Amino acid sequence: MKVLFAFPQILLSQASSMFSSFKDMLPAGVQIIVPKKGTEEELVQLAVDVDMIVCVSLSEKVALAAKKLKFVQKIGAGVDDIPFDVLRKEVAVANTSGANPRPLAEGAVALVLALAKHIVRRHNLFPQGDSTTMVGVELRGKNAGIIGIGHVGMDVARLLKAFEMKIYATKRDPKDTSELEFIPDFLGGPSDLDYVLRESDFLVITAPLTPETRGLIGERELHLMKHTAYIVNVGRGPIIQEEPLYRALKEGWIAGAGLDVWWSEPWWNPSAKSSQTQPYEFWKLPNVIATPHNIDQTDAGMDAELRIAAENIRRVSEGEPAINQVNKELQY
Repeated sequence: MKVLFAFPQILLSQASSMFSSFKDMLPAGVQIIVPKKGTEEELVQLAVDVDMIVCVSLSEKVALAAKKLKFVQKIGAGVDDIPFDVLRKEVAVANTSGANPRPLAEGAVALVLALAKHIVRRHNLFPQGDSTTMVGVELRGKNAGIIGIGHVGMDVARLLKAFEMKIYATKRDPKDTSELEFIPDFLGGPSDLDYVLRESDFLVITAPLTPETRGLIGERELHLMKHTAYIVNVGRGPIIQEEPLYRALKEGWIAGAGLDVWWSEPWWNPSAKSSQTQPYEFWKLPNVIATPHNIDQTDAGMDAELRIAAENIRRVSEGEPAINQVNKELQY
């Protein structure tokens, strides 16, 4: 059984120490293939006779080259960067959703707090001797909207509840509350999005990017929000339409945003090749806090994800179904 770590060059150096520990988690007879450079050309060559692929993203070329492929293990929850259209019907896909939602939830709450207290702006002005009065926001009694209350959203809700905030949430099927540890003050479905937008003082997006959520929030939806409201997006960038959000922040439709996800990644890394257009320069706006899609990175989080990946490789190699298997039609 051959397993390819289809990691791009940018991640290989960061993950080098991870490969040896990962091997120890696997059953005997599993051969791990680690690329030397991580270029697409190299990955295409290595993919030809592998049975499984472990990846953070997967290109169409690599997927098409893997003629013997049985299983794709995505590291991370979002699978919008997996080419479902070219995968054969028999190829199963799984993610590591729920492996350790707390780091991302803590990151989302950190952005909420930083926005509410103007922490970054105060820090930047401090060396200049600028003591401009900035009025912060007290979280107690405010409404937190959570779009996509899954594993991460539930942890966000729990943490914000400790600040005595009211929780307004949406999920694809609001009747299914089996995985919710407590019921929010309001729980609705996709048709209740407008209501949650109107009520929220802080809107936290933790939903996956699917055909249904792509472009979910645009100009109309942003105009529904309070002028004093903030958006925190730790789900996926394209859930919010880029140009309307930029105008909303620049023209004051909403108070500000904390963004850990983007529309073209990894545009900030000079060694990465992206064919996508350069995004609007959100990070230059004084009411935006920008982080490069890594606010959830902790040692505990990666270890939990690797354990799920190792367990799934064992399961698939022994003819068992993978855990966290993705619905290839719904793409989550």
